[in-house]
Amino acid sequence: MRKLTTSVLLALAMMAQARAEDLVLYGAGSLREAMVQIAATFGQAHGVTVATQFGPSRRMRERIEKGEHVDVFTSADIGHARKLVEDGRTTVMAMFARNTVCVLSPAAFGATTQNVLDKLFAPGVRVGVCPAKVDPLGDYTVRLFEVAERLRPGSAAALQARAVVLDTPPGSPPPKSGDTDADAILGGRVDASIVYCSARECYARILPDANLVAFPPELQVGPEYGLAVLKNARPEAMLLALTILSPIGQKTLADRGFRPVALPSE
Repeated sequence: MRKLTTSVLLALAMMAQARAEDLVLYGAGSLREAMVQIAATFGQAHGVTVATQFGPSRRMRERIEKGEHVDVFTSADIGHARKLVEDGRTTVMAMFARNTVCVLSPAAFGATTQNVLDKLFAPGVRVGVCPAKVDPLGDYTVRLFEVAERLRPGSAAALQARAVVLDTPPGSPPPKSGDTDADAILGGRVDASIVYCSARECYARILPDANLVAFPPELQVGPEYGLAVLKNARPEAMLLALTILSPIGQKTLADRGFRPVALPSE
């Protein structure tokens, strides 16, 4: 093997140093498009590179707990950010967005906000759900089942019997369509899937003949997103967190289908 020249070694060292100096943001999978856009805008404005990675919130939090360096963590719930505070890994956290829970299904399924629960109760229907305790959407789904039970006794057991857990453990091949729920519908594994409404544009591209309908207000379980700035983070990390909470960041989230928590009135 040809020996590396001094100049090449120096270049590699500089590249490694640059990567080490990147601002690192870990986020929930549902935040991918919004956070990539915010990170790019922030990086251009402040002359820094923001490296981003996304996945189920609990798994991303556990990677932080195992020692991976992260500056800002953006979770699909408050609990995972709060645990980092409780464990002394950060002293700064805030809620930065809300979401809405929807049902994704082929147009032929015929779901509407008014009849969605009845459609899910139909005999033989299989409903895709995220794994609870791993992905906050799975936890919100459990809460939705509990709310449905209070409104209509027997609902929780009926929905649970129809639930098909859709998980992509680390090391799994990526979904063919780019989305696990879309793959399950396209592959006939489920008839409908419980997803975040913020993914409307994504599903319109992947499943143009599908419907995305919100549950009625009485069944909404209020997904709330939390961010945390880790201890020993780069100084720019706090500025990135403030940018997410700023009108610019909040508008980006709103444009991506989230419900912002801090936008000035027109």
